[in-house]
Amino acid sequence: MSLTLEQVILLIAPPILVTTTYMTFKYAARRFGTQMGYLCGFLFYWIIWCLLLPLLIIGPNRLGELFTPAAAPFGNPAWLGLLLLIGPPLATFLTGFRKRIQTASLTILVASALYALANGSLEEILWRGTYVSVFPDDWFFGYLYPAIWFGLWHISPQVVYPSPMGSLPFALMAILLGLVWGFIAMTTGSILWVVVAHVLLNFAGLTGFSFLRSPNPGD
Repeated sequence: MSLTLEQVILLIAPPILVTTTYMTFKYAARRFGTQMGYLCGFLFYWIIWCLLLPLLIIGPNRLGELFTPAAAPFGNPAWLGLLLLIGPPLATFLTGFRKRIQTASLTILVASALYALANGSLEEILWRGTYVSVFPDDWFFGYLYPAIWFGLWHISPQVVYPSPMGSLPFALMAILLGLVWGFIAMTTGSILWVVVAHVLLNFAGLTGFSFLRSPNPGD
């Protein structure tokens, strides 16, 4: 199997991504405190890995084409794609969001919205869009491989704020989401609606609580 330079880079990038983001989150939290360290870790991840790498690999024109609406926007069968897109954010809105929204301030909501827009868009550009573009119709390297590493990357931020469910279960859940969103991207060639679903899911998680949580452990 002959691989292009773009493909080789995308195959070796994920383990380096996980290692460098883990180290960045850990160092930044120790150096600047947990809240600022958490933000610095995500800024490093978003700018270097989710934006600059895709721009270098596929360029701005191909990147823009990823947001072009597909002829069959939800794939085939459409009902399955629509269910996969709506299911995760809807479930989160009906469970955790309903409980946490009662104590969320306007600042928390704004921070959550900004995080959701940035993270949902940029992660889909890297983990779905770039891989689908460079590995078209390749269900292993264009779909399964990035979904697994997408899940494993989620261990990195937890060096600052561990998930209540545990790091590995959270990573497994992220792998499942990667498989869901990757299926839509692979079957449509577009990340438009996947980005929408990802943004909604991230907002439903009200991540602003993590960025703005009280420094007092008891609060």
